[in-house]
Amino acid sequence: MKVTVIGCGPSGLAAAHAAVGLGADVRIIGPKKQTPQRGPIMLHRPIPGINNSHPTGYVRQIVVGGSILDYRLKLYGDVNIAINGDILEPGFHTWPVPEAYDKMWELYSELIDDRILHPRDVAALENHSDLVVSTAPASSLCWHPASHQFHSVPIALVFRTVYENQIDNTVIYNARTEDAWVRSSSIFGERVTEYKPEDCPEADLVIRKPLSTTCDCHPRVLRTGRFGRWHNETWIDHAYYDTRTALVSIERSAEWQAIT
Repeated sequence: MKVTVIGCGPSGLAAAHAAVGLGADVRIIGPKKQTPQRGPIMLHRPIPGINNSHPTGYVRQIVVGGSILDYRLKLYGDVNIAINGDILEPGFHTWPVPEAYDKMWELYSELIDDRILHPRDVAALENHSDLVVSTAPASSLCWHPASHQFHSVPIALVFRTVYENQIDNTVIYNARTEDAWVRSSSIFGERVTEYKPEDCPEADLVIRKPLSTTCDCHPRVLRTGRFGRWHNETWIDHAYYDTRTALVSIERSAEWQAIT
């Protein structure tokens, strides 16, 4: 099978890793440079062949001043946005993204075609590939950006924690309306506090978290990863498992059709 992956960030290389593992002929298209990894970015599940040892850490999650729903309401103004469940788990095991990304870059950087795609280029890729996977920002490949909506929320980052002695591998969510900050994280030595931009006295960096989109361009393309799917709670490990699932479905489609 021939697989084309659009994007060479961690999600793109995780998708490529899944395809290579199933014996596919893989090409990756994107600007050939590693994207910086700052802040509390971590793997929620191991990627086979990349994370083969015990988890690097256990991250404790704490909500102050209310519940996780109160935190969501404070940050997004809507409790229904990007909710996986009403109960916040007390913690989870995790692996750092930079180490996994470096390992995948070493394995697959030679497969990268160093260029930026235009939306019109995608159809040609579909015609010459059994599967096209896009982890590039969905907005960059949209045919109709004026008519399709891309909902996101700006977040201001300050590269320190609210609490000077915050324990490493903890994330503190702040639901208190009287406080400006919304999340304080210390993950694998990376210390970051998040604010709404209008409430942040001096931001080190402002990013946008994607929430949802009405874009339905390129329906034959598998969009995965946070920016490919344009969904905040889609992570790097999703790109690996989404791609693997799609390829196994393609491989076994004739067998399943025979049964039905």
